[in-house]
Amino acid sequence: MRTRATVVRALTVIGVIGALASGCGGSSNPAAEGTPGTWTPPRTAWGDPDLQGVWRYEGAVALERPKQFEGREFLTPEEIAERDRIEKEQAANRLAGLEGTAVGRRSLAESPIRGNEYNSFWQDHGRPRQVFNRTSLIVDPRDGRLPYTPEAMKAEARAQARYGVGPYESYLDPDTGERCLTDGVTALMWQGPNGGHNMIVQSPGFVTVLHEEYRDRRMIPVDGRPHGTIRQWFGDAVGRWEADTLVVETTNFLDRTNYEWANIWTRASETLTLVERFTRVSPDTIEYRITVEDPATFTRPWTAVIPITRLPDDTQIYEYACHEGNYALPNLLSGARAQARARTSSK
Repeated sequence: MRTRATVVRALTVIGVIGALASGCGGSSNPAAEGTPGTWTPPRTAWGDPDLQGVWRYEGAVALERPKQFEGREFLTPEEIAERDRIEKEQAANRLAGLEGTAVGRRSLAESPIRGNEYNSFWQDHGRPRQVFNRTSLIVDPRDGRLPYTPEAMKAEARAQARYGVGPYESYLDPDTGERCLTDGVTALMWQGPNGGHNMIVQSPGFVTVLHEEYRDRRMIPVDGRPHGTIRQWFGDAVGRWEADTLVVETTNFLDRTNYEWANIWTRASETLTLVERFTRVSPDTIEYRITVEDPATFTRPWTAVIPITRLPDDTQIYEYACHEGNYALPNLLSGARAQARARTSSK
């Protein structure tokens, strides 16, 4: 089971990386934050915009536009108020221990990942999700839907049908998330469920992102170097500053599309290019804009805009518990064989 481990210490790597940062959890110049409407992003000791801290997406907006909002980019004030009421009700139910009961099960069913398989129980916010006025995180295409190729649509349907169920014919069948590998760099900053925490630390020439789930790490140079030539699971990321915005372009992904992916829209191919823009728009909010271009999966590029929330200064990144080494795979495969024998003998 994948869940946010409740351990009493963070891994040693946090201290190593954190030592590179000046004031990892907060602004290096709080006085520069100003007043509402005139807020100025803080700077690091060496002059870069300060993005440091622990961040996660805590919104109640789906990646793709739900069918009931087809043709509508924004919610009405009445719909926003009703959603806010439901989120607060859900949070109260969790505090009262009613999660999973008939009373506490009510959900907007709009997780950014496929099928809402992680409901609010797994999202350890400890507070209501934030309600925004958009009907989808995707802003381009205008219909708010992922522009899958026909082949990718078939792969998505196949993945949804077998997720957590099988068949498990070989070690390749469990998806990358079930195998404790990754859910893909596309969803790394904002997927929002149990492992959605991201620690950003900075040092001169580098921005580092440590993702709690799977212990994913991204070391992003911002010193003007070009892309390398080595293909990697997370690609080759190169960053630059455009005014107060960190722009990160990632290419040279390692093609592992023969594996099942937890979400088809996060899978990587050798033609994938990601462009991310991190803009700190308030003391506690980064506007995270991502543009995905990959002709192997999509008919055109798509863009999503995600508000990412800064967590309290004492928030830690914890050790992540998963079946390291894929020790569960023999049991998954032997269990599938037993099910197949049972089906055969019952005929």
